[in-house]
Order: sequence, then C-alpha cells, then structure tokens
Amino acid sequence: MNAGAFGTGQQEVVTPENLLFDAAERVGRIREGRVALHLHLSQLLPANRDEGRIRIAFRLFETMVDAFRGQMFLLSNNDIVLICKDARISELDAMVFKLRALFSTDPLTYAESAEGADRFVTYYDLEADFDTFFSLCGEMVSLAKKSAADQRRAPQIQSLDSKTLTKVLERIGATDIAGVVRRQACIQIHENMTASVAFQEFFMSIMDLQKVLAPDVNILSNRWLFQHLSQILDLRVLSVLQDSGFRKMPDAFSVNLNMATIETPVFQQFEASVRGRAGVVVEFQLLDIFNDLDGFFRARDKLRSRGHKSVLDGMSPLTLQFMDAELFDTDYVKLAWSTDMIDDIKTAELQHALGPVGYDRVILSRCDTETSISWGLSQGIRMFQGRFLDSMISAVTMAQCDKSSACTLNQCTQRHGVITGRPRAECGNNDMLDAFPPLRAIR
Repeated sequence: MNAGAFGTGQQEVVTPENLLFDAAERVGRIREGRVALHLHLSQLLPANRDEGRIRIAFRLFETMVDAFRGQMFLLSNNDIVLICKDARISELDAMVFKLRALFSTDPLTYAESAEGADRFVTYYDLEADFDTFFSLCGEMVSLAKKSAADQRRAPQIQSLDSKTLTKVLERIGATDIAGVVRRQACIQIHENMTASVAFQEFFMSIMDLQKVLAPDVNILSNRWLFQHLSQILDLRVLSVLQDSGFRKMPDAFSVNLNMATIETPVFQQFEASVRGRAGVVVEFQLLDIFNDLDGFFRARDKLRSRGHKSVLDGMSPLTLQFMDAELFDTDYVKLAWSTDMIDDIKTAELQHALGPVGYDRVILSRCDTETSISWGLSQGIRMFQGRFLDSMISAVTMAQCDKSSACTLNQCTQRHGVITGRPRAECGNNDMLDAFPPLRAIR
C-alpha cells in the first residue's frame, strides 16, 4: 500500500495529494532539470480563499504546464504545486508576481517568516532538494488523510449552492441584519493638524454574518452565488441605514456596493432619505470592477451625476504596479497600509503610481499603528482609516464623556463600531457614540 492509502481493509480514497505523491515518486527517477513550486494558498486569510480567486490562480499556472511539460496539482487545502522541466525561473517568478497581485490585500503576499523565508511560495530544485520535496509530499498525504477523517467526524458544513442559497435568503428575511453591520470612521487630517470625520463607512462583518445567518453553510465557497447573495445584502444594509435612528446623522455615508445595486429602487430611496443631510460615498472592490468593467463606469458616472463620490477599493503596492489607478477616475483610491511601504524603493514606486491620482485623493486604510499615519502624512496623504484611529476616537470620546468611568477603551471602541445591539445598549451616552468628537493636536 502506498502513502496515499486511507486505512487497511478500506477502498483507497484518491486525493490530489495521492496523485502528487505518485508524480513525485516518478520524478525522483529522472530529476535533471526538474523544478517544483509550492504556492501556500491555504495560509491566506479565510476571506481571501474564495473559489473564484483560487480558480484564477490555477488557470494562470496552466500556461506553465504546457510551456514546460509540467504537472499541476490543486490540493485539498487549496495549495497549488507545480512540477516542471527546464523551466525558466524568470517566467515562474513573473507568474508568481501576478498571483501576489491577485491576493495582494493578504499579509501572506508580503510577509516573511521569522527565518526570512517567503511565506507565499517555495521553490525546490529537484536535482538538489528532491528528498526534502518528496518528504513534504508524504506529509501532505498524511495531513489530507487526517483532514478527511476530521471532516467525517465534524458537523457537516455545506457548500453554497442553489439549494443552500435559498435557505440563506430565507434566513435573511427573518434576521435583524443591523446586528452585523459595522462602521468605521475615515479621518481627515487638516493642515493645522486637527482632524475630523470625512465619512463613516458601513459594511457587513462576514464572520458575524456567517454565525448569524448560516453557521452550517460556507457562504464564501462559491464566489458567483455569494455575489448574488451580497446584492441582496446590499439592499438590506441600505434599508437598515435609513431606519437606524442615529442620534447624529453622519456627514457622509460610505457603503460597499455591487454595481447593480446603484440601479435599484432601494438605493434611490436611500439617496432620497439622506439628500440634503448627508453625503454618499460608494466603494467598489477591484475584483468586482474587473468582472464588469462597463457596469462600473456606468455606476461611477451615475453617482457623479447625482453629486455622490466613488472609491476604488482594494489597492496595494502590487496592484498599483499592474494597473493605472487614474484610469478608473474615481474620486478616491483606497490603499491598504503594509509595513514594507516604509522601504525607500517601495515608497518611490507608490509615488510614481499615485502621483497622477494625487495623494489628496488617497485614503490609507488598515492603519493599525502610529507609523502608518506618520508615513502617510509624509507623503501628503490626509485621509486615514484603521484600528489606531478607532482607538484615538475612543480615547477622545472618553475624555469628554461624563459616563466614561463605567467603560474601558476597548468597550468604547467596540460600541463605536456597531449601530445596534447589546454593546450600544450598554453605552450610557449614545449621543457621543454618534457625534464622533473632533480630534486635536495629532502629532
């Protein structure tokens, strides 16, 4: 029995790991010129392991299979392994670079391990490293066997298909969606180093949504059905925001929407409910834009004609190398902060990419440290989002709030981040939660 057998006396279950092990065993006989490449996609954050992007990654690598007489394996955990002969490393590197851009919002694409190794991809020269690679293939078979056994024992999580989608949609109708809506302020820092809230972004917490709506369904398992689901959720979020009963209306609402949502009566009702009282900012995800470029331009132009603003969301240093953000002509470009931006070369690349856009139109997101704010200000960026700002808002709120002695900073931050539910009910001063006091003396 080879390394892929699933137990004595049982029919062997053939997995991609079995097939990889057998292929590696054959390659071991003639190793000259052979190279293996292992993409660690299983280590991506759950939200980034959606089926659509995994398929795109797999298809990108199929060109390498034909070009270099290779074999490719999509493993049970979504890792991809490519074995090829006489491959030009420069071409493999170029393909990996495209994949980093595809998953660029995930820390895996730019973070190194404690030993300095690339966490996104591992190369093996099979003439020199065959034993290491072959041992890894054996471990993968064992892990796949254990995972399959664990899945058989665990409560079954269903994939999102037409049947389970119907169930989820029925649950949406009976669920208070407001409980999973989150908000985060976008802070604009002015020349005199005071700051104010440019807009409040409202979005769904996918993790909370999963728990509330579908603990037995993996709602991210099918990108296309999830996109349909997200369009339904768009409408519910817009309805919730109209009925939320804010003590103080945000100066501007920012919402993440599908292009098709802009055309719906629900969006028009939302517009009418805030007209003259608050601005509207709509954020579009880069992946959604690529799926319907014409639809994006129509939605952007319609928003602009009605006095609203648009945001190109999901940008990173890698994606900016592949596309000209200025061509999308949105009012703002949202750039996700990462620590490698401090590097002088990376900073220069960003200046080249964002110079035509103008840093005054850039929103720096995921600002979790003071360093991110300092770097942004040094580049001329004035708009920021992230946990560091969330904590600063809470600290200023507590300094002015007569009920603050009953709260901790974390509690205040959590209460600012929701629009309903127990955390908000436990706050003794909902007026201040919605007021977002101005910030002063930011250094």
